[in-house]
Amino acid sequence: MGLYAEAASLEEQGIPFATVTITGAKGIVPRKNGRMFVAEDGRTFGTVGGGSVEHAAVYHAREALKEGRGRSVSITNGSTENTVDIYIDVPFSPKRVIVIGSGHVGSAVAFLMKQLGWSVKVLELQIDAEMLLSEMIDDKTAVVIAGKAGAGLVPVALGTRAFYVGLLASRSYKTDYDSRLYFPIGLDIGEETPEEIAVSVAAEVMAVFNHRSGISNRLWQEKLVVVRGAGDLATGTIIRLFKAGCKVIALETAEPTVIRRTVSFAEAVYDGEMTVEGVRAVLSNNDSDIRQALDEGSVPVVIDPSLSILERFQPVALVDAIIAKKNLGTKRGMAPVVIALGPGFEAGVDADAVIETKRGHTLGSVIYNGCAIPNSGIPGNIAGYAEERVIHSHVPGVFRGVKNIGDIVSKGDTIAYIGETPVEAPIDGKLRGLLHDGISVPQNFKIADIDPRGEEADHLTVSDKARAIAGGVLEALLSLLNQMAL
Repeated sequence: MGLYAEAASLEEQGIPFATVTITGAKGIVPRKNGRMFVAEDGRTFGTVGGGSVEHAAVYHAREALKEGRGRSVSITNGSTENTVDIYIDVPFSPKRVIVIGSGHVGSAVAFLMKQLGWSVKVLELQIDAEMLLSEMIDDKTAVVIAGKAGAGLVPVALGTRAFYVGLLASRSYKTDYDSRLYFPIGLDIGEETPEEIAVSVAAEVMAVFNHRSGISNRLWQEKLVVVRGAGDLATGTIIRLFKAGCKVIALETAEPTVIRRTVSFAEAVYDGEMTVEGVRAVLSNNDSDIRQALDEGSVPVVIDPSLSILERFQPVALVDAIIAKKNLGTKRGMAPVVIALGPGFEAGVDADAVIETKRGHTLGSVIYNGCAIPNSGIPGNIAGYAEERVIHSHVPGVFRGVKNIGDIVSKGDTIAYIGETPVEAPIDGKLRGLLHDGISVPQNFKIADIDPRGEEADHLTVSDKARAIAGGVLEALLSLLNQMAL
């Protein structure tokens, strides 16, 4: 077979190779012109003179293959008086998969990836680290470890330039490797047989290689977002997402304890529906109600504190907007994008992004690594008042309001009762928030909010704080989705 026919054969088989060409020579050298091809496994076709010169050329060619780029090299033949100059080109660097483990699943993955046009090499689970590192692993190489017996090779594989390292083992297998490891491996398609698992793994490898999300194209089209919580800050976020073209589902508890009820979709739990700034939210008791509300252009409010809806509706994003100052069960990976509001979350661990909720210069900023400012326990200052403007229960009991949100009150006015105990306004201003009647509250529970600005205060539209936070959520969502779609 001719030299170039050999090269064509290597290319057809998906085997990377380098071209070595003599570009200059001086003194006593084996040859002053010549060309050869060097396959990644060290096989050579053609010659540049043999002996130590060719041995050195093969070494440099294999190094060039590892790096995926060409180079010029000057090789000495015995003394500096005798040199051969060569140029090494890497014309063909295919997508490649190294499958470690030749069991049923490993064999199925290898077969499918080869059918998809990838160069495939299968190694036994018993190989050691040195053997793995001897492979030509570049940034176009995926490493699939098909069995927990090869778990010891995970740190070695993660230390290479491989763009993907995945471990196939049962979900109960405990691993403390960092987030670069794909485990559990593959996309969730309900796979069971080796062939189905191979489809799942191949799809994930291709998604990572192509910088795609691996989620259904239908989800991109619907842009469905689930927001956990429907209080005033969550409602501001929901309205911003809704007006940006997203479909939004809000999740609440069976007895929401929000106080800024005139600007909270949580009121739909009590009244059946709630409209804020022209956006209508409706209480939805089942999946049929949810779909109907979405089709009608409304926001379904669902009583679902356990997040069971995620499995049935599979949103493109989950936003935790409970503002509980702690994490009540939200985890990264519950949706392709997970965003959390305020303290209690760490971006990169609990969520993909965290939004700052503390008033000040950084309010609404997006955090991709780290946490929001810790909760100080002191409400934001409005017109010189902070702790005074937020009212907490002094005794436990059933709450009953006697004033309405929007009323102007004076210091000392009775605004509500807890059982038979009156609750008095601590300052003058507009009653901006008040708990829903009939809720049983413990001692020191937030029950009302007075805005000291009085008539100037707006109790019917989303607050400036909510708008700033909502802008941060929208920024994070678009940024993260765009990164996944690159």
